[in-house]
Amino acid sequence: MRSRRRLPLLWGFSFVLVVPGAAIAAPQGGAPGPARSSSQFTLHREEAGGVDGNTARQRARAGDCAGALPSFDAAIRVTIEPTLRRDRGLCHEKLQHPFPAIEDYRAYLTSRPDAPDADQIRDRLARLEESVGIGALSSQQVRDREQSSGMSGSITVGSDGATSGGALGPREGEQQRSFDYYATQERLADAAESSPLRFGTGFAIGPYLQLPRYFFTGGQTSDFGFAIGASFRYSFGPVTSFLLEIGYAGFGTAGEGASQGGPQTFLGFEFRVPLDRWASNQIYLGLGPGYERYGTATNVASNVIAARGRLGYRHVFGPQVGLEIGADGGAGVAIISGLPPPQPGVNVDDTQGIGLISGNVAFVVGF
Repeated sequence: MRSRRRLPLLWGFSFVLVVPGAAIAAPQGGAPGPARSSSQFTLHREEAGGVDGNTARQRARAGDCAGALPSFDAAIRVTIEPTLRRDRGLCHEKLQHPFPAIEDYRAYLTSRPDAPDADQIRDRLARLEESVGIGALSSQQVRDREQSSGMSGSITVGSDGATSGGALGPREGEQQRSFDYYATQERLADAAESSPLRFGTGFAIGPYLQLPRYFFTGGQTSDFGFAIGASFRYSFGPVTSFLLEIGYAGFGTAGEGASQGGPQTFLGFEFRVPLDRWASNQIYLGLGPGYERYGTATNVASNVIAARGRLGYRHVFGPQVGLEIGADGGAGVAIISGLPPPQPGVNVDDTQGIGLISGNVAFVVGF
């Protein structure tokens, strides 16, 4: 009885051992295993920053740091690759933007403190921080570092070398300000350098009005006069601009026989003297020849040729808009044509010396 009871137990135990073994061995034999996918995946490694990053670095290597910045910005928005911050910082340093460069260098060193070029970037960061008054190094320490490391201004993005210039910061004796203050000063400096109404080059146009306006000749004064027109200017830099004015000038009451009017031109040079750091307020001086023609209802015309000068004050709103108030004056000759034949005992001169003075208001916009 005991042996018969043990038999089912032995068969059951054997079944537990044999079946799993068969299940395990089946895939190795002829029995088919789970179906395998025939799809193949190929992984490609793309340089950090993608197309924008590549474009930015190519432009930077070619020396076009200004053109590279938008691509750097786009690449950094979609990746955390630290070398993009380093390379963008080098471009900012080349373009004399110390505060953005400081921010990028700090981000790079935070992410890659042990990078092969970390010491070089730390030297650059220290030099920039010292130059804007927020670093701990003295000027002599920075100069010693530059001389010992050969980094007196050379920066590299990829294989390109370039030179960076000076940077904004506290003047000698000026109290140190906050980082935001110097960042604002940097933006103002960029705006002033690019404005033809401040320190930059470029064109400026706008309307002008001369009122009141008077001629003086032979101890007599003309009637109340005016002039209105447009001025065209090209700035060659911080001081000098070429100036052309074209307009209409007249005096006397319209419709009366004594009223006169006609075209007016002025060609000359303008010189600017800034009254503050960013030339928001200026004294301007203009010199050059002018020509005006005045016709009357009696067909008598006066051709006025004069050497003119002007002196005034200009205020610049933002980078590109200016308002001028000043005085204009000069001396020359009036050549009169269309006079009636001379009569006995009447002496009429056809050439007269004249003087001129007027107020001057102008609105100019730079491009």
